Amino acid sequence: MKSFKQYIKEEVLPYDKNPNQGWWNDKDKTHLVLYHGTHKRNVPSIEKEGISVPDPKTGMISMTMDPNTAHGYAAMSSGDRRGEASFRKAGANAVTTPHEDRAVTKFRIPMDWVREHVDPNLRGNIGMATNRMKDKSEYDKWKSENPNGNDSEYYATSELRFSKPIPPEFYVGHMFRYPKK
Repeated sequence: MKSFKQYIKEEVLPYDKNPNQGWWNDKDKTHLVLYHGTHKRNVPSIEKEGISVPDPKTGMISMTMDPNTAHGYAAMSSGDRRGEASFRKAGANAVTTPHEDRAVTKFRIPMDWVREHVDPNLRGNIGMATNRMKDKSEYDKWKSENPNGNDSEYYATSELRFSKPIPPEFYVGHMFRYPKK
């Protein structure tokens, strides 16, 4: 059996700690950088096939603009490509994925594709994240109140859900928040 390293590109991206992207749905934006947290064993198939396994409960593919949020979601990745749904179903028997086994995949997705396939209701966002994703004036207000803040703070815990698999041609690479030394 091949090892994890034999399946994936040797080059691992540096971790995007605090990316600034601006308002996610600006009309002048041509691409959107999105992240998806997963078990490192899933990276080779994501690199080859994109993200093709939707959440069984929603039928959607979830991604986030914040790599730290993606890293957090990777805690629920069992490596079986069923992710959060199987983690939550396990209840008290759920096992958290160790930090060193969590990978954050990075995608650069054309905005035309995003707008065509994103859930228009922006479901999956809870509490303040819902308004933050729906209302650009919320982003502008936050930026004026936090001039030194980065967009990762604003987009923390938010997500975008897609009705179609994320094609592999949008895949940029993967990174680790806590790489093994």
